[in-house]
Amino acid sequence: METYEIIIYGKVQHVGFRDRIENLGRILGINGIIYNHKDGTVRILANFDSERKKKLFKEFIKELEDVDKLIKIEKIEERELNTYIEFPEGINRISADDLIELNKKLDEGVKYIKFIFDELEEHKKILMIIVDKLDNLSTKMDKQTEILYEIKEILRNNSNAQK
Repeated sequence: METYEIIIYGKVQHVGFRDRIENLGRILGINGIIYNHKDGTVRILANFDSERKKKLFKEFIKELEDVDKLIKIEKIEERELNTYIEFPEGINRISADDLIELNKKLDEGVKYIKFIFDELEEHKKILMIIVDKLDNLSTKMDKQTEILYEIKEILRNNSNAQK
């Protein structure tokens, strides 16, 4: 069994990515650690008992961006450390300062909430345009209905006059 470093590039910090990796590690029976690196990557040191399991783990990591739209993975690199490090069971998170980490996540969350509200405003404008068009269409249909009733009445009067 060898220890590998896996480096994930992209939008992977402060979006719940490490939590998903911890869960994935538990499911696959992989032991290691995961942490946010200062260069913006997420790094994993992990032991793999087979090449197949390592490949599967990396494939599942790549699939996370399809499951969670906040995660954007640009690339995944791996390198063998040529040593074996014994880790506790599962993949465990290392965080230098939990409070700083929490504040960064909250700041990131606020950005997404603002984005959502901006999108909602745009959708509201579009919906108002649609409502106006539907009102106009409804008014035209009401006028057509009135004309049809008038035509019906004229035809009825003509029919009665001919009898």
